[in-house]
Amino acid sequence: MPRTGLVVRLEADRPTVRLEDGSEWRCRLRGRLRREAGQVLVGDRVEVTPIGAGEGWVEAVLPRTVVLERPPLANVHGLIVGFSLRDPAGSFTLLDRRLVLAELLGLQAVVAVTKADLVPVGERHHLDPWAALYPVVWTSARTGEGLDALAARLGTGIWVLTGESGAGKSSLINALVPDAQAVVQDLSRIRRGRQTTRVVRLYPVRGAWLADTPGFTRLDLPRVPPRRIRDAFRELRPLACRFADCLHLGEPGCGLAAALAAGTVAPVRYEHYRTFVAEVAAGGRRDPQGGGQWT
Repeated sequence: MPRTGLVVRLEADRPTVRLEDGSEWRCRLRGRLRREAGQVLVGDRVEVTPIGAGEGWVEAVLPRTVVLERPPLANVHGLIVGFSLRDPAGSFTLLDRRLVLAELLGLQAVVAVTKADLVPVGERHHLDPWAALYPVVWTSARTGEGLDALAARLGTGIWVLTGESGAGKSSLINALVPDAQAVVQDLSRIRRGRQTTRVVRLYPVRGAWLADTPGFTRLDLPRVPPRRIRDAFRELRPLACRFADCLHLGEPGCGLAAALAAGTVAPVRYEHYRTFVAEVAAGGRRDPQGGGQWT
């Protein structure tokens, strides 16, 4: 009789499926699933028939929710953006790109500032514009700061851990999941991160699942109307403007100036907004409905 499980790893079309009792089975694909590439993804809920010795057949894939293309991952619930202020200093522009992509896909988002032990408390105000909009958790894999708070934030579902190379994602996973044995490399001499993650793997963190992903330094925004970028910036949604379709780019009766003066819109976030709107207006990638690019 088929049993239901979660695909936690996929190598050479051989998914590893974790069942509800916590056991993991190395499986093969049945019928059309074997013939059609991409029919099984990490994060899929699947039906499995056991064949003995910890192995089984994947018979069917259950309906999916959000699906990402890179990395290939199904049923994603939220995004954790790993960001470092020191060693190396991360890009605030790339931080906002990831948060905008999360908004476009309807995903929850948490900012995990890594290597908190290297940042004096007096310098943590640099994340204030983001802390006013998203949960920002200061973490340290070395001291343990913030690890319980981050795990508690996840709740349930599949969360993608993403961020620039060198942001300390693998170290964070090792701290959250001591038996994960994620590979951690020292930073290169020029203080840029080396990419260490090669495959997507789900790790259990209390009631949630954490997906480690390869890190890259560039994210292209999808081809969407500028208004969708506007709506992806949470602080711009409540602005009172004369025109409903106002893009906050100098239109008459725009409420932006008052919001900037009141401090409800941070100048750094607004500059990123202007950059992103110009980018999509010039032509970006396709709309991410049903899929997306994550790095």
